Amino acid sequence: MPRTLPAEIESALFPEPPRRCHRAACAALLDLVFPQHCCACGTPLLAAENQALCRHCASRVHWIGSDRCSRCGDAAGRGSGVVRACPSCRTHPPAFVSSSCTVARYAEAPLRHAILALKFGPKMHLAQPLARLIAQRIRSTRMLDPELIVVPAPMVRRAIFRRSYNQAEEIASCIAAELKLRFETRLLLKTRPTPPQARLTLEQRRINLKGAFTCDSRIARRYRGAKIILVDDVITTGSTISECARALMQAD
Repeated sequence: MPRTLPAEIESALFPEPPRRCHRAACAALLDLVFPQHCCACGTPLLAAENQALCRHCASRVHWIGSDRCSRCGDAAGRGSGVVRACPSCRTHPPAFVSSSCTVARYAEAPLRHAILALKFGPKMHLAQPLARLIAQRIRSTRMLDPELIVVPAPMVRRAIFRRSYNQAEEIASCIAAELKLRFETRLLLKTRPTPPQARLTLEQRRINLKGAFTCDSRIARRYRGAKIILVDDVITTGSTISECARALMQAD
């Protein structure tokens, strides 16, 4: 039996259909002629629903609810509420990161299908429903501040040229628009290519990214003292986010 979706996830993935308007009518017509499909099982999606997962696949995702770690964002034991240090981050907490928020366990299907489809598909339309989930979590965890700056985890130019886009930047852009926050892509830079993190051990991941990120000093002066929301598509060991945060903290 499919599980009932948490209210927070339900409202983000399956929002109330918009009132009738010319734009909505055009979108409905496009969905009728070229329907979106669930990126996990391929089921055609209704025009009134999201553009990522069908309800059945969404109910199979391990969503992270109120039992969570505020430091790394991972799920905590049932009934524990919000904890500051969960077992997965007690030994290696994200460095320079004051708090994190995540929405689900990435390693498990079908959410993994959505991330990989955005990352390598390329199904860029998935950025918006994924961003809506994160934006809803930012609201519910009380991290939202109108002065926040949304900054995506960067890629080297060669990788962007090969893929033609940065999936973290696509998600971050949609989050900024959803929450009406400033969006900045020029502040944080990746200075050298690195082997994919997925192929490395825990220790190799940390070494792999050491010194790979820096800040544009001119842009950094403009945002001195600002609060930053770092956005990446996946957090596993926290190495990427930690190194990005290190570069931001050390900026002039």
